[in-house]
Amino acid sequence: MAHEHFLSIGYVALVDSAPLIVAREGGFFAEQGLQVDLQREPSWASLRDHLLFGDLVAAHALAPLPLAATLGIASPRIPVITALTLSLNGNAITVSSALHQRLTDAGLTGGDQPLLAATALHRVIQAYPATKLCFAVVSPVSNHHYQLRHWLQAAGIDPATQVQISVVPPRYMVEALRAGEIDGYCVGEPWGTLAAVEGVGMPIVSSYALWNNMMEKVLAVREDWALAQPGVHQALIRAVLAAGHWLDDPQHRLEAAPWVAAAIDVPAEVVALALTGSVPGLPQREDFHVFTRYSANFPWHSHAHWLVRQMQAAGQWPEGADAAILIPRVYRSAEYRQAAHALRIPVPKEDFVAWGGEAQPWLLADDQGGTIRMGASRIFDGSGVLP
Repeated sequence: MAHEHFLSIGYVALVDSAPLIVAREGGFFAEQGLQVDLQREPSWASLRDHLLFGDLVAAHALAPLPLAATLGIASPRIPVITALTLSLNGNAITVSSALHQRLTDAGLTGGDQPLLAATALHRVIQAYPATKLCFAVVSPVSNHHYQLRHWLQAAGIDPATQVQISVVPPRYMVEALRAGEIDGYCVGEPWGTLAAVEGVGMPIVSSYALWNNMMEKVLAVREDWALAQPGVHQALIRAVLAAGHWLDDPQHRLEAAPWVAAAIDVPAEVVALALTGSVPGLPQREDFHVFTRYSANFPWHSHAHWLVRQMQAAGQWPEGADAAILIPRVYRSAEYRQAAHALRIPVPKEDFVAWGGEAQPWLLADDQGGTIRMGASRIFDGSGVLP
């Protein structure tokens, strides 16, 4: 198929940008008649602004970004939508080597035990009351921020007064940890693995252990562009959806590691560890990154409601904003279904399912009378199950 449409798509240097990189390197964009320039952005703020003001047609985006932009939370009020989730999970809380030793002394044994780790941190804070620890997140409007707050609060740590939370772009996290400017961070891979490989820090909690299989990154576009270019939008969704399915084959992940490594400027062996769920300090976990399993790409309204709840808890949700109206406008399930049907991919029957209480895999009805295998959806402290 000849190239018919040129698109500039932004991404941040993270392993979960892989579906976009695979779509380019594996020819999935070309198959859909798209010529794509992937533009690496230095920060989430830069990516957001370039998307909002038209320098980018689409973007690898934080899951709350479309809602936040549509509402004008921390940005100009410009409607943004998503009809495709790019990934589930993929973040980790990493601490400096010095703080890791203190946590070990305070009772931390092994990684990915959120309540144990948070309780140990509470003991450290009590033991060193004159020192306020500083944790970094990638954006105030991000799962990273909400996950970090949730984790701290589970052990009775007040994120507003007992620690400092700063914003640092992903690429600069390891250097900030090395320089002693921060004591820990919540960020996507490969920046937890790289800290461990370079001996400056250790991942202690994965986002999977906090919130099983929560949407993490989405493919975001401006609403006016999607309305003006519905055919191109569908081609874009199909290309990235096909790339994600290719990527969820374990052997393909190893094949993709050098492509992703080149695109994010990190050693291929570090990317391979992250892509295969072999993050240092944490147990091997196949679902550390999920790109298509469990209907991962569906823009779940239940996930969106959970994000709204986190925005409200962080004091970001505007008074009078109606989530019931905004969520269907922003998370576009109909457009996803159209693209998935074209690729013969099973599609959930409902936009909203119970989320937050499933400790084991389960089956969900699709819209053709079949079933879809879903993953666990447990929240680590048993809070906030959505009906």
